[in-house]
Amino acid sequence: MSAQDIADRAGLSVTLVRRVLRTPADCQTVRDIARTSADAVLGIPLPARRSPGAPGLTDSTEASRLLADLARAGWPATTLAQHLDVNPRTVAEIRDKRPSLHLDLALRIRRLHRDLINLDPAGYGIRPTDIARTRAAAARRSAACNV
Repeated sequence: MSAQDIADRAGLSVTLVRRVLRTPADCQTVRDIARTSADAVLGIPLPARRSPGAPGLTDSTEASRLLADLARAGWPATTLAQHLDVNPRTVAEIRDKRPSLHLDLALRIRRLHRDLINLDPAGYGIRPTDIARTRAAAARRSAACNV
């Protein structure tokens, strides 16, 4: 949160919040803060963070294989990224053998593969040219891996 966000939520001036957040130099003493100001700042609920449903990291080998299967089926990385709620570059990195990923994302990839692998991408609004491009790129990647 920025100092302005804290000030807005606490009902304080942004200057006061910046003074509270500023760390004093070595030669300066720490200023006292009025109890009401401290309570106003400390009473702000923090914005919700997206915490993974399953903690920890796992090997990306299975997720990489599943994403490569979906690419061979014609599902573009941008569409998969939208379904997974991640950046398309993240999908590409995992598909191209990122060493590890969050367990939560691995589980979401597994569910997505299960849901999409038997479906035709054209039936879900994916343009035929995008399907062909995705399939061709997947074929090139698998040929490069087999050499």
